[in-house]
This record gives sequence, structure tokens and C-alpha cells, in this order.
Amino acid sequence: MSISSTADPAHGGSPASNEPSPAALRAIERVGYGVLVMWAATLVIWGIVQPEPYAQGWRLVAELAFLGRLVNISDGIANGFSHTYLFVQSAPQDVILLLVVYPWVVRAYQGAEKRGVVGKAIERLHRTAHQNSRIVQPFGALGLWLFVFFPFWSTGVLVGGIVGYLIGLRTWVSFTAVFVGHILSLVTLIWFFDRTKAWMSQFNQGAVQFLPWIVLGIVILVSAVPKLLKRRPKRASTHE
Repeated sequence: MSISSTADPAHGGSPASNEPSPAALRAIERVGYGVLVMWAATLVIWGIVQPEPYAQGWRLVAELAFLGRLVNISDGIANGFSHTYLFVQSAPQDVILLLVVYPWVVRAYQGAEKRGVVGKAIERLHRTAHQNSRIVQPFGALGLWLFVFFPFWSTGVLVGGIVGYLIGLRTWVSFTAVFVGHILSLVTLIWFFDRTKAWMSQFNQGAVQFLPWIVLGIVILVSAVPKLLKRRPKRASTHE
């Protein structure tokens, strides 16, 4: 599927009236890099001043990038990271990703960015966002907020921002819905896993260390079941 800025929202495009200007995209990108520098400096200083457990903060950063919010927050809670640290680490990280990558994706839609090395990554983002935009579009900003709030794979801030662009929301409306959904999701997850840790501690203190592994197993299972169900009819048809 090719990326085009002339297609309508239902087919992966965005209305020209809501297209962010080149100046707006540059401003978004600069803010993203600025926040990145401040966020990284904060985590490094925090790890130096309080090495235990915050020197291991890099692990949480990697978990959020590759495994998602559920594993990130559950691991942080299980290993004694404070609620404040988890929020400071998790909340800006996905927002930075959106602010830095979003302008690249939009420029690709507008035909102003050469595909090059990032072409395949942009194409994958496009396919994922386009699939989800069909679900979100009837509900507008509220649907986008709910889409980002629920912490499943492919429902994060970056994909949410691109979905907002695809369904024709203005950038500030899309970003507001995405940021609010993201923040509320993180606060809810921190509270939920803190309660879960307290509950597990009542039965077995050592079991708390297995909390992130349990969560990871559940995430993999939930993600794998739909794919397995889709394959079953195909296999059945090949034997007929």
C-alpha cells in the first residue's frame, strides 16, 4: 500500500484543510528533541544520585520501547521503582517518540520526505495505523482517546497520533486526545500494579518478582490467540 496525501481518510489519506504546515512540523520535531534531551538528562542524573534501583532505569526504557506499558510498569512496581520515577520515565518516552517521528510520517504522506532507510518503518506504521483508523474514525477524538488508553500492542501514542492524522483530526485535537489517553493510562496502570503487588505480598513476598513475567505471558497469549484463530480456517480449507 503506497502512502499518498491525496487519498481520502477512509483510504489512508488526510483532508488537506487539516494538513499541518511545514513550519508546524519543524516546531513539533524541535520540541521533541528538546524534551528528549531534558528527559534523558533527568534519568541519568536520577540514576547517579540514587543508584539503587534507578541505575537500572535503562531496562524500563527498553521494556517500554519493545514490550509496552504493561510490562514496563509491572516490572518497575515489582522492583521498587517509585511511582514518581515510573511516571517521569514512562510518560515522556512515548510522547518524545511521537513528536520526533510524527513529522517524518506526515512528510512521507505529503510526498516531501524521501523514503530511504526509514521507508519500511514508515510503511509498517502506515499499515498498522490504517487498520486501526477504521475502528477509531466513527468516534473521532473520543475513539482516539480510548484507543490510546487501553495498553495493548499497536495502541500506543505514536500509532494513535498517526491514526488521528489519518482520520482527519487537526493536529492539536489529535495530540490532546493522545496525550490525555496516555497519561490516564499510565496513572491507572501504576495504581493497578501497586494494588496487585500489595495483594500478592500478602500471600508470598517472593512471588512479586514474577509479576512482570506473568504480565508478559498474558500479553503474548492475548496477542497470539487471534492470530491462531485466523489461521485455523485456512488450514481447514487446505485439507478439504
